[in-house]
Amino acid sequence: MQAKLTETYITKLKHKSERYDVRDTVERGLVLRVGKKFGAKHWHTFVYRGSKRRMVRLGLFPHMSVRDARMAAIQAKANANAPWTPEHIKTVANLFEEYRKTREPKMRAWRDVQSAWDVWGEEFLGYLKLTDVSIHHGRELRNHVSKKSTELRGSAVIRYIRPMFSWAVDESLIDENPWAGLKATAVARPRDRVLTNEEWQKVWDATFKDNLGAYFRFLMLSAQRKDNVASMKWEEIHGNLWTIPAEKFKATKKESAKAHEVPLTPALIEIMENQPKRGPFVFGPTGLKQLRLGSREKDRLAKKAGVDDRRLHDLRRTAATRMTENKIPRFIVKRVLGHADRSVTAVYDRANYREEKRQALNVLSKN
Repeated sequence: MQAKLTETYITKLKHKSERYDVRDTVERGLVLRVGKKFGAKHWHTFVYRGSKRRMVRLGLFPHMSVRDARMAAIQAKANANAPWTPEHIKTVANLFEEYRKTREPKMRAWRDVQSAWDVWGEEFLGYLKLTDVSIHHGRELRNHVSKKSTELRGSAVIRYIRPMFSWAVDESLIDENPWAGLKATAVARPRDRVLTNEEWQKVWDATFKDNLGAYFRFLMLSAQRKDNVASMKWEEIHGNLWTIPAEKFKATKKESAKAHEVPLTPALIEIMENQPKRGPFVFGPTGLKQLRLGSREKDRLAKKAGVDDRRLHDLRRTAATRMTENKIPRFIVKRVLGHADRSVTAVYDRANYREEKRQALNVLSKN
């Protein structure tokens, strides 16, 4: 089936019991493929490398207009004779695996990159051949995530995955970055939300009505990062001291990360003693896997507490504020939180401030 493809013509095309193609009479090799189930309309073009012909996926209509599809088809054909990538790297999924091997040991935010790929990127991009990837795939992914979740998350997913293509160019795995001009403009605004004493008490009381209440109470009384508490293991506990391993601790650079000591107050020890030892992890339904919290669990606690506009990180910010309001020096609060000390003095001062941190955390136990 052939036709001069226009936006109006394509919009009127209906899906059938089997998928079908419509070839553009203006740009040779450009094809619009109409799916059989929901009628999704994908742009493709045929390119040649010697005597071998292959079909390249360009994008999805209407996110990619007719004009952009024709230009993308021309570009795809121009790149047909570009050098091939290594034999074991054919798809975006292959590329991500190479990227992971190289970057995971060096990136403190790798867990966010991995999550963005596992939840959104792999299904949407993984099957694509590297030679087929274009900026339009990035736009489709961003729009898809924005629609399913939020615009903020859509931009975040792009910011986590996009550097992979720059890395691939630097490593000579691809010739050009297909997402070089892809924008991800939605940025989270810094929060300064601190719970009032009344709200703090409401959240505390609500934890006793929640099956994950022990985790939330430990979070409130330890002032540690939610992921560190969620991944807490029994083997990290030694008496009244919890040591967060360097590989699990947040740092600007992985190589500069250090183990972080958290003195356990009587209140924190009591929470732990009431946790059944069913596996290596302290918190979680089974103790066999790290606790993973979704928005459902967080919203459930907020609803039970009757506190609006609250996020888990607000508990850490509020805990720090409660300590300083109770005359704990900010230097000690900084040590409790595990924030890096980049002063010259820090090079010489190797004290662990264990007792000072314990006294600071005892303040949080006085609800």
